[in-house]
Amino acid sequence: MAPLMLAIFVFLCLATGAAFVFGTPLLGVPLLIIALVVGAVGMFAKRAAEAGDIKEELHDAQAQKTDFTKRDRETLA
Repeated sequence: MAPLMLAIFVFLCLATGAAFVFGTPLLGVPLLIIALVVGAVGMFAKRAAEAGDIKEELHDAQAQKTDFTKRDRETLA
C-alpha cells in the first residue's frame, strides 16, 4: 500500500505545482515515473519474498506425521 500512497502523493504534488508554476510538469512527470517504478519494484519484491519456496513446503509436509484413528483406517481401507 505504501507504493500506491507514494505515487498518489507525488501526483498531488505535481498537480499542485502545475496550478501555480507552469514549468513544474517538466520536473514533476519524471519524478512521478520514478516514484511509480520504485513502488512497483517494491511491491513485486514484497510479493516474491512472501511467496515462499515449494521445495520447503514439500519438506514440511513430508516431515509431519499423521496419526490415524481406528475409524480413519477403516474409512481409508
